[in-house]
Amino acid sequence: MNPEVIFNQVYDILVEHVGASPSKDQRESFVHYFIESRSAVEWRFCGNLGFGGKLYRLYQHYYVSYYPEDRTAERDAALVKANELLKAIPYWCPPPKYD
Repeated sequence: MNPEVIFNQVYDILVEHVGASPSKDQRESFVHYFIESRSAVEWRFCGNLGFGGKLYRLYQHYYVSYYPEDRTAERDAALVKANELLKAIPYWCPPPKYD
């Protein structure tokens, strides 16, 4: 699957389920960041999860999390749903660059 499609699908989940900004500029920055950088492992989107709302690309999968001090039942439900949907997205990371 094309990495641009993958990260647009990931961003769709963030917008729909955890309140990431629907801004075209934010989406483009997100997609570019994860496609271009092997070291890109997290993205702070805040959204409905508060300042600690982040997407992680770690351990061959994607998941969202947030600060435990911001925990509520609504946020936990959104987190569970988003993480469930993210499991279906194929993992992709740029290949290493050799000089």
